[in-house]
Amino acid sequence: MPEHEINSALLHDIENIHKTLTKEIAAIDSGLLKEFPIEVYIEFFDRIAPFHGYRYISDEIVSYCQGIALKSGKHSLDLYHRLVLVSLINSYRDRKKQQRIPASIQRLILQEFDRVIKGVQKNREGFYFHENDLFAKDLGLCRLKLLPCGSELVDLQSGIPRRTLLQGGISQFLSATFFFIAKTKGFKPYYESHWDRRLIKFFSENEYNFCYARIADLLRNNPEISGMFSASWWFDPRLEIISPELAFLRTVPEDNGAKIFRIGTDPYAVSDAIKFSSKRKELYDSGRYRPQVYLLVWSRKDMLHWAMHFNAEMD
Repeated sequence: MPEHEINSALLHDIENIHKTLTKEIAAIDSGLLKEFPIEVYIEFFDRIAPFHGYRYISDEIVSYCQGIALKSGKHSLDLYHRLVLVSLINSYRDRKKQQRIPASIQRLILQEFDRVIKGVQKNREGFYFHENDLFAKDLGLCRLKLLPCGSELVDLQSGIPRRTLLQGGISQFLSATFFFIAKTKGFKPYYESHWDRRLIKFFSENEYNFCYARIADLLRNNPEISGMFSASWWFDPRLEIISPELAFLRTVPEDNGAKIFRIGTDPYAVSDAIKFSSKRKELYDSGRYRPQVYLLVWSRKDMLHWAMHFNAEMD
């Protein structure tokens, strides 16, 4: 079996879990999977316009979920979503043909599938609802809407809303517009990176460099993509003084051509910024620190230039 295909052990697990879940659902409602076919539900996701984020669900998806829950209960919907993930992983070979995924990322995909399959067997009741961001990320991974790149997950089709750039004032908006027109030729399509707390073992400067190198591999395979971006309080320049251990998240890309633009603050950024640092919380409580979200944008040309030198150093 090729190195980047699902191995026989995992295929065996997938087959057994698929049978088990199908039986469990049938024991609750023998007609549920006929009335709400898994393949139709997956097709709803495949029809979503590509620039919607990984958490987006359409009205027809909402209606389907409500129908399952009303007919057979929320426990059935939880089981149904477990079966959806297993079915998506089982179709990986065909889905992969529609993408240009480098080998460096295909290895990580298979590792994520193994994790997802283990989770399907042991995760708590209620994990598999769309309100849960971790389930939304798992669903995005199994759909190949999101790809694992090590330290971050990458949304393969995204764009930068111009209205967010206005939040930094008209001067920033004008300079940002010039940057996007002159440097990246527009506001889409981009890769958008997302952090997942389950990737904490990859949270280091060295691992992020390998992550950037994998994203550069994706860019080489997909010449239509303009670059990558991310939005976070991590990119606030003040962190270089307040939390210097986080500074690499901004400085490595910025020192190699990336640009940052201030978006502003929001309750989620504040909560995340002060949750795991007594120093940041103390500064926040005393009014000396207000977490600010910044947009970091790394153009295709600059990221590929950085990756060329990084890969040469690794050889």
